[in-house]
Amino acid sequence: MSLEFDPLIARPSETLCLCPRMGGVSDTLSTRRLALGFGLSVLAQALVLSQLPEAARLIAPSAERIGWPLALLLVGAALASFPAALLVDSFGRRAALALGASLGVAGGALGAFAMTRGHFPALCLAALWLGLAQGFGLFYRHIAALGSAAGGGVGVLAGGALAALAAPPIVFLSELAGGGAATLLCAALLQVAALALAVRLPHGFGELKEEPASSSGFTIRFALLTIACAAAWAIMAAAMLRGPLSLALCGAAQSFVGGAMAWHLLAMYGPAALAARWPALFPPLPSLCAGLVLLAGAFVLLRLSASPALLAAGMAAIGASWSLANIGALRLLHEKGPVSRQKGPASRAALALHDLCLLGAAAAGALAF
Repeated sequence: MSLEFDPLIARPSETLCLCPRMGGVSDTLSTRRLALGFGLSVLAQALVLSQLPEAARLIAPSAERIGWPLALLLVGAALASFPAALLVDSFGRRAALALGASLGVAGGALGAFAMTRGHFPALCLAALWLGLAQGFGLFYRHIAALGSAAGGGVGVLAGGALAALAAPPIVFLSELAGGGAATLLCAALLQVAALALAVRLPHGFGELKEEPASSSGFTIRFALLTIACAAAWAIMAAAMLRGPLSLALCGAAQSFVGGAMAWHLLAMYGPAALAARWPALFPPLPSLCAGLVLLAGAFVLLRLSASPALLAAGMAAIGASWSLANIGALRLLHEKGPVSRQKGPASRAALALHDLCLLGAAAAGALAF
């Protein structure tokens, strides 16, 4: 019996991939597992975001530093972009996603400690670690698109919608159990579940599509898509800081703030579920343009709102508009075929640079607020 190795995935740094192609794990099942991992990451993010702005407001030594934890969370996510891409390429998705989830476990536990002790530097460090975990988690969508098609990446985004539905009851139960610290501990436990899932992911999809070796991914089209998407992320980050703080200042209960964040996240990822099922209803370029226009209008509504109901509605509108922009950008980014290993390190670096620009713009949006 002779063994035939796949030259596309057999690399010195991935010895576990040096095996014959076997059946057993379909591309569809792989995408579902990636969607579940992304959903756990989003749910942990929802719990963190429901507590982080209010925690910063309570223990920050000055008003100017209230935005630091959220900004550090976004900075951490941006810093993780290139390491995530390099680790996925060199050591496989298991190692990369497991490392990201491990950072999330540590960040959630440290954040709970910081809230119970009122220690602002520890809260900032926890936010940075949680951001690093988020940066690794964002690469789920690229992994799915790389292995199958752009629709796979949109399908992974849809996993965040199911996660957002679970956020309100978890926030409510955490409030009964011990407040914000208990919520961050729940986020750490969700990252433990993501870690357990990551180490069970398959090493590769059933097939890798042929692509020209000369394609690098760095094009004018890529730059324009990145700039447009970065603008959407900047507005979204500013809204995610302004919304919970404005609700708290309006006297909204913490459970209402958590529910508003959950609806915001559901709006962020809900349209992706529809786009994965009926892609023809979301043409890429019109979706991107409509998302950007609606984002600007929704952010103006958020800034002018003074009641909790209008603030919650503005956050949901921003989430839905952000989703449209990201669906369009992701499909346009991959519509000529997945950026696979045949294109070389430059293409993988292009995806990392794309995420770095998005998350850097988000951090700038949070700090500008």
